[in-house]
Amino acid sequence: MLVQEIAPRIRSSLASSVTQVGADDLGELVQDATAIAARLLISAESRGKEVSAGNITYYAVKLVRQGRRSTGQSKTDAMHPATQLAGRSSLVSFEQPFSSEQDSEEPACLHDTLAAKIEDPATAATRRLDWGYLVKTLDTTTREVLHCLADGRDLTTLVPKLHRCRSALQLDKERLGRLVREHLGEDILVQVQEHPRWRDNVEASRERSACRYERQPA
Repeated sequence: MLVQEIAPRIRSSLASSVTQVGADDLGELVQDATAIAARLLISAESRGKEVSAGNITYYAVKLVRQGRRSTGQSKTDAMHPATQLAGRSSLVSFEQPFSSEQDSEEPACLHDTLAAKIEDPATAATRRLDWGYLVKTLDTTTREVLHCLADGRDLTTLVPKLHRCRSALQLDKERLGRLVREHLGEDILVQVQEHPRWRDNVEASRERSACRYERQPA
């Protein structure tokens, strides 16, 4: 009965009447309704009740329309279909502008308020481990050059401290670069200047918005 009578009726009923919420897929909804129907059948048989395919289909489809799924119905979960159908929550795209200034060159989006501007803590911790091992292998002069570059200072500030001329410090800088590539890889200097990967989509969206703004007629 489940395979030959109930499942086809569920498929035809949901195809024209169910409200899809968020990432709901019609095929998955049919599977959920079929699983619910199977549970209803087992419950009816265990109590010795006779049911028809039409009755089981009606209640299974009704439960799916209400937001129930075969895994349950929790209205405390903001992403559950039942919660959204009840109007207790709604999903909003991170790319949706929330600023009322539609004519601004770069409208503020939701991800701008939620995304952290700092790098991922795991990446930062891994970098400290890698660079900490490298710093221990450096001599005093090279270590001072590294700290100077990391602070964004000019190498000439080390001349009175290390008693070395600017050209000698430049050679120390080049030697430091070779040591860094040997210990951390040839592409390490490119990696430390890259933005976090998750910001690629953010920057691309902003560039598209800027291009649309520039193409608008004056």
